Amino acid sequence: MNALTGVIPTLWHPDGIDAAWSSARPLLERARPRTVQLHSWSPSLVADSIRRALPSVELVCGFGIDGIARDVAKGRVTVAAGVRTFLRLAERAHVVGARAVKWNAEAAWKRPPNSAERKRLSELVRTALAEIAAKYPRLEQLHTAYDHPSFHSTYNWNDWLGAHSPIVASFPQVYAAPAGGLEAHRGALPRREARALASWGAAVRAGWIKVDDPATALREGVQWRPYYQMHHVPDRDTVSSALQHESCALWAAPARADRAGRAAFVALCELDRRGYWRPDGLRDFQRDNRLQIDGVFGNESARALGVER
Repeated sequence: MNALTGVIPTLWHPDGIDAAWSSARPLLERARPRTVQLHSWSPSLVADSIRRALPSVELVCGFGIDGIARDVAKGRVTVAAGVRTFLRLAERAHVVGARAVKWNAEAAWKRPPNSAERKRLSELVRTALAEIAAKYPRLEQLHTAYDHPSFHSTYNWNDWLGAHSPIVASFPQVYAAPAGGLEAHRGALPRREARALASWGAAVRAGWIKVDDPATALREGVQWRPYYQMHHVPDRDTVSSALQHESCALWAAPARADRAGRAAFVALCELDRRGYWRPDGLRDFQRDNRLQIDGVFGNESARALGVER
């Protein structure tokens, strides 16, 4: 199976996945992405409707699994019960015909565990991932967590992403926008991404993560794929950064998408559809359309792509 390519928007809304789809539908019908991620434990609520609107779309089911880690680490439920919850979620992804499941390891996974908690969490992750791979071999397993693993040595990286793991790609959360609703300045995203990649490299050298060799066609390790914000980041940075990778994810439509995030998303889908998804794709598009060749997504490129900015 070929790797996921292009931009992968995440559907999320605090009122639920049906509210997310209802509000984001016009944007997704305009952009027509290859893949959509449903951030919900109830993907069946919208999967059929999305496929009717976007017949060729592939689905990824994103599951926030904070509660599982909290309950197992504290001994409120057994490891076996936690594994069963993982399996139920994988079954929901399988039932809706999802291409992949993405495990979103949230706050409870990120707090430093004591030795007993660490042992339970390690057993939980290794057992659950292996049983899902055996039961649903065509369901790809993905991961998302920190973008700087070397800053978080207590997180169980090797359980999730080590040599034994069936995870094929990790989407580090390369979030460049400051807290408090402030805007990231131009250039903040590529600088954060460079630091994140350096940190990932340190984790690989430490033996926490099995790296994928980009020189080979086989996916023998974990691929690095960025997870960007759809809010408070300049659209020109999001577009230029995304094109450097085989795929990227965006958080999140509609609840965390502002004007710049929507423009970047539509522009990336247009570039992908027109055959320009590659590191120099925007420059090539500008050259082919007799625009200024600067590799910057500005007003001129937006107009040529039909994108409202």
